[in-house]
Amino acid sequence: MTSIPNNVLYAAEFLEGTVLNGWLVTKKIPKEKDSTGGFFSIPYLVEKREGKITRHAFLKAFNFSKITQSSDFTKSLEQYGAAFNFEKDTLALCKDKGLKRVVTLLESGEYRGLNNDYQIPVSYIIFELAKGDARNEMIKFKALNLAWTLRTLHQTVVGLHQLHTHGIAHQDLKPSNILFFEAFGARIGDLGCADLLNKPSKSPRGLEPIAGAVGYAPPELLYDETSNDWKIRRLGTDLYLLGNLIVFFFTGGVSVTALLLLKLNKSHKPHLWPHDYSSVLPYVKDAFEHVLEDLKPNFPSEIQAEICNVIRYLCEPDPKRRGHPNNNDGEQHNLERIVSKFDFLATGAEYGLLKLYKNGRK
Repeated sequence: MTSIPNNVLYAAEFLEGTVLNGWLVTKKIPKEKDSTGGFFSIPYLVEKREGKITRHAFLKAFNFSKITQSSDFTKSLEQYGAAFNFEKDTLALCKDKGLKRVVTLLESGEYRGLNNDYQIPVSYIIFELAKGDARNEMIKFKALNLAWTLRTLHQTVVGLHQLHTHGIAHQDLKPSNILFFEAFGARIGDLGCADLLNKPSKSPRGLEPIAGAVGYAPPELLYDETSNDWKIRRLGTDLYLLGNLIVFFFTGGVSVTALLLLKLNKSHKPHLWPHDYSSVLPYVKDAFEHVLEDLKPNFPSEIQAEICNVIRYLCEPDPKRRGHPNNNDGEQHNLERIVSKFDFLATGAEYGLLKLYKNGRK
């Protein structure tokens, strides 16, 4: 077992070779240049011998070194501790409720080093190890694999529906947070930006208008328009992010938000518009229609109308109208219909029946 050097204060950065409750930390994972999450965490690979089998997993070490640079040390310490406990407890809730399409928590704990009481302790969470995320998996295909894409989207919607059913809004649904596992498919990962219904004060980012990546955020939030209705503000954001994700899968990396901003006249863009969101909404809606028209060629002809329709109600610029149009009042964010839709489309693609489906709809 490796001990942290005596002159190291921030042990989170030097965990390789350390054993954490039976888990050997084998390798620090370098962060990608375009990574937008985990600003105070460090990722590692870990392994654990269980009989004749070596189990491999992913460790997220919370790096509290940044708090020493803060102008308000006590407040920062409280915030970092709350972030760790929130993510750990939310993952534990997901595991306890059996949310199979959300990444599984294996263990959590705290490491204080060996005979180095002055070192800052390392809080950590250990997850099951994914083989990659949505971006990595898509690189493997030279052309669109329709069956894989639709089944992955179905599994993602199931995961999001599971979270919503238990009052959890993810808030950071993006390609890097869709993780893939051997013989199981896709699961949703990284609940660091999540928010809980009726418990916003306990969510580290629960009071922030934009909890996740700004580049994927729905338009109303870019105009500082936030609803007092938790479902409209939080579940509505998740629906928009889901629509963004669908577009990403079919285009190889395009964001609805980015396309929308490109279509808007300069005077109508966020931070330049001097009035409230409702007054700019007609222009945003018009830009959105042009975005949908530009996106159409990216969708296979047999499901083009279906996918465009789904994106239309998921990414609807008016947050009060976002959601499936056939849901009952007060249930506009319910994802059951969308789960069924993608299951149907994925099954059709897997059995080569989508062309028959298209012909049957005419």
